[in-house]
Order: sequence, then structure tokens, then C-alpha cells
Amino acid sequence: MHARAIHRCIHVLDLEKSLEFYEKALGMTVVRRMGPEDHSWENVFIANEESGFQMELTWNDGRTEPYVNGGRDTHVCFAVDDIDAYRALHEEMGVVCFVNNTMGLYFIEDPDGCWIEIVANNPNNVGQPGTDVLAALRRRHSVRRYTDEEVPDEKLNAIVEAGLLSAAGRGIRPWELIVVRNPETLAALAAMRVEGSARMLLGAKAAIVVVAREEAADTWIEDCSICMANMHLEADALGLGSCWIQGRMRKADAEGASTEAYVANLLGLPEGYVLEATLSVGVPAEHKAPAALTDKLLAKVHYERF
Repeated sequence: MHARAIHRCIHVLDLEKSLEFYEKALGMTVVRRMGPEDHSWENVFIANEESGFQMELTWNDGRTEPYVNGGRDTHVCFAVDDIDAYRALHEEMGVVCFVNNTMGLYFIEDPDGCWIEIVANNPNNVGQPGTDVLAALRRRHSVRRYTDEEVPDEKLNAIVEAGLLSAAGRGIRPWELIVVRNPETLAALAAMRVEGSARMLLGAKAAIVVVAREEAADTWIEDCSICMANMHLEADALGLGSCWIQGRMRKADAEGASTEAYVANLLGLPEGYVLEATLSVGVPAEHKAPAALTDKLLAKVHYERF
């Protein structure tokens, strides 16, 4: 069992003043916010691109007395893969000191009286992208069910940036990205694969269609695949869900019409451009456990000779 430190919490009196300070002094910007509708309190998570570790700034309405930020309310949070197993272990150790079943978390107390928060590993608890590639790969899943929550522009732009910065053969970058947000267009795209294989787009809040100018590079398939994979990982790193919907060599209906022709007509692709795939994007309505190496996967590794 392994636990991963993900954030440290401190309490602040003036949230906006603190946010301004951390951005100016340390380049830390807002990753996510949470709090009740009555705005009686708010938790704001901030981070920068240099580290996956986050600061959690907790603000309480009406508080005027300074906090003792060396006390129990200031804590380090650890994310764990199997929170039930950890809870059983910590109960056995007799160190569980506070439980919040509504939020699905609990605290343990160390020998010096310091509280430590334990939460389940999920996409909302990850740090900034690029800090641990293996962790991101273990966490990544194809997500086909989404909530009704909108995808923020800044997160969608970051996913696009991950695609634009992708490696490509000889640096040609033959791909073009078409970002779709219009619900009617998303619904039409959901019909691009026979037997409903693209129906997850009906619940998605955005899609990124990857096409390429075929004559630009003989590696266009590989280049587009790298672009898709990078965007898929970035979506997960931002706490979003995504799914790769293959377009090349796929059919749109039982009569044999191609997905490529369907998308070309729908999105107005210029002549000479071909479809690789589409990435659906949304806030995940499901969270899966991180993947792990299995004997079957390890058996695919060969050394020196096959």
C-alpha cells in the first residue's frame, strides 16, 4: 500500500488577498474551488507547473481572529488507492481521530498530535500535470459517462495545448484540431459510428476532433495518435474524463458509409484532410481504481531477443 501526499491546508482570513499573494510570490494559481451554496466557507486549491503538490486555502465567512496555522487545522493530505483498507489499518492502530462520511474522508493523528487527512485517490485530487508520468498512466481510464457540469475554458484550452505541443515526425505536425462545444454538433457527432460506439458524446460537454493533411507526412497516423494520447492524459490530469473515439477505418452506418466521410461533411473538412479520431471530454460521473501491472502485461516484455 502506498499513500501520496497531495496538498497542505492552511486557513486564511482574506481569501482574495491570499490568492494574489501566492500567485505573485510563488506563481501558484487556482486549480479548483469547493464550498456550499451559502458561501459560509470555501476551499481553494492552488498549484504551479513546477510541482504536483497543492496548497488548500480554507476561508470561513465571518472569521476575524487570526488562525493558528501551526495547529491541527493545518494539515497534510494523503491520497490512497484503497481507502477502506487504509481505514481498517488505521482503526487497528487506534489513530483515527475524526471521520467525515459525507465527504468520504477521515483524519489520523500522529504521535505528536498532528492531524493527517486521508482521502480516496480520484482525478479531483491530482496535482499539476507532468509531475509523475507513471502515476498519470496508472490513473488514466476511458471515461464514457459524464455529469452535467460544464468544462471550464481554461481546462479545455490546456488539453488543446497538450495536443499542440505533441511530438511529430520531423516536426511537421500534420494534424489540425477541431474543438466542438455546440450541443447540437456533439449530438450529430455521436452518430458518426455504427451501433452507437460514439454515444458518449451525447453526455460530453466538448469534443476535440483530430484530422490531418495526409500528404504532409507519411507519419500522420503516428503523429495524430501521439497528439490524441497527450490530450487524453492531460484531461485526466485536470480531473476531467475523456474517451478516444476511433474514426479512421470505421463505419457510420450499417450500409457501410465511412465515419470519415460523415465527419468531413458535418465539420466541413477541406479536401486532402483525413480523420484520425475524436476525444470526448466531460466531468467524469465515474471514478475507477488506478490500473496495475499484471503478469499478462509483464509477459509482453522481452530482453535482447523476442
